[in-house]
Amino acid sequence: MTTKNATTTQLVTLAEFAALPEFPRYELVKGVLVEKMYASREHELTVIRTGSQMNIHVEEHDLGEVYGSSRAFVTGPESPATSRLPDVSFVSNERLQPDLFGALFDGAPDLAVEVLSPSNTEREMTQKVAEYLNAGGKAVWVLDPIGRTLTVHRPGVSPLVLADGDSVDGEDYLPGFVCPVADMLPRLRA
Repeated sequence: MTTKNATTTQLVTLAEFAALPEFPRYELVKGVLVEKMYASREHELTVIRTGSQMNIHVEEHDLGEVYGSSRAFVTGPESPATSRLPDVSFVSNERLQPDLFGALFDGAPDLAVEVLSPSNTEREMTQKVAEYLNAGGKAVWVLDPIGRTLTVHRPGVSPLVLADGDSVDGEDYLPGFVCPVADMLPRLRA
């Protein structure tokens, strides 16, 4: 399978994407493989802290499942296909389903969490947020560990920017979850 070179681009199907080895990791964007890069210290600490906070709440209340950054969600039409790997995600019990091709969730998670890295562009993040929401996601959180903010995106609602002194509320997409933004952001040591 050719993914991309100077003269040809062969689009990858969902079945081919699902059959790829675990490493290196890719997202599938309109049929083209895009390799995921290694995360910074701040990024990874934010992912771990956020996922931990969410998972404790979800398990205590038997709400569904929380996943890390290796869970693939189909967020675009089948041809050319798009599948994203959010940094953290939550799927409610009501939406759990068998995987496509044994590896892919068909649709977006209830909540997708993306952690900003210096390499992310505004255009890229806007596209990801739109894909998650258009594929049935109820909310997308974009966490900025350097700016120490969390932006909540919901369908049909203006984004809500929270600072690390604020708390985020899971509303109807993560019922009962309330957490200080600071508890999801890293406490860096030199």
